[in-house]
Amino acid sequence: MVFNGFSMSGFHPEGSNPSRHSKDKGDSMFQSPLVVGYKGEVGSFILHGLLKTMPKANDIWCFDINESEEEKIERIRKSDYIFLCVPLQDTVEWLIKYKPYLENKIIVEQCSLKGLIFNDNRINDLHYISMHLLFRPSATPNKEDRRCIVIDENNYQFMLFADMLSETLDIEIEPLYSYTDHDETMAENQALVHRVILALVQTLKNPRVDTYVSRTLRDLARRIEEGDETLYKMIQENKYLDDVLVKFENNLRR
Repeated sequence: MVFNGFSMSGFHPEGSNPSRHSKDKGDSMFQSPLVVGYKGEVGSFILHGLLKTMPKANDIWCFDINESEEEKIERIRKSDYIFLCVPLQDTVEWLIKYKPYLENKIIVEQCSLKGLIFNDNRINDLHYISMHLLFRPSATPNKEDRRCIVIDENNYQFMLFADMLSETLDIEIEPLYSYTDHDETMAENQALVHRVILALVQTLKNPRVDTYVSRTLRDLARRIEEGDETLYKMIQENKYLDDVLVKFENNLRR
């Protein structure tokens, strides 16, 4: 499973030699990163970024649902940074289950709702770095659209992580300053936007005249509908959404 010139069980980049995926860019803050959920879209995107940029002396670990519990625990123990790329609804359960092995680990969590973790007293004492990709890697070819929120903890580790993440994934970093700031922002830019797009398309279901805007809205609605239904429902449970809806409805009636 380690990518320092040897094969990894369960993942072999097509037509590749693992040792040539790393460029000599000096020391990396990720000495032994672990990608949990590497077969999913986000996990695969992060894993390929690590393979392309990390020094070949470093170890890259990963696992998905197929590995045994013994293998998973062993790889957790050998890692320093853990990129946790499991579905939102499974994140808290995963952290509780493996908490005994997470001491002194940096968990890079990907939740669309940060309050799920940071308001849970069972797991909010772990060491986290919070990020949130604002795009779907497989459907976003333009670099200017490939942006990622990282919670700015105003310390050297954050700055180093943000720089390394930007280089590793070839993305732009958008800093926010707390998990509350993140969830309030996502109530507007994610939960409200998704709900309004779907409502508009439902209202315009049988238009007499089809315009560029209506076609664009239907395309956006299709992308939302093709996503994870459970994730959509959880995003709509954002506790800040009700206030945003009140503001939206007031603006709608002006």
